[in-house]
Amino acid sequence: MGADLKAGEKKKVEPVRRCAGCGLKAGKSEFLRTVRVPGKSGEIIFDPELKIEGRSLYFCKSMECFLTLMRRRAPEKLMKHSIPDVLR
Repeated sequence: MGADLKAGEKKKVEPVRRCAGCGLKAGKSEFLRTVRVPGKSGEIIFDPELKIEGRSLYFCKSMECFLTLMRRRAPEKLMKHSIPDVLR
């Protein structure tokens, strides 16, 4: 235990996130992420690299979770922004 770490190094721990559709908790790399870009436009975009700053929403990589979170109107509640009718 800890034999692979050199002196003074710390083990990196991946942040845990919760799926907005089913509530599953997992490392953030296990989820898809959308981000509301800061500013007046409030544009909501997909963030495949998990690096864009802004209010975000994580969900599982299954269509079932995506449909559940859209049915619950989770993006509007969690991202505090209306979702275009095309995505409903």
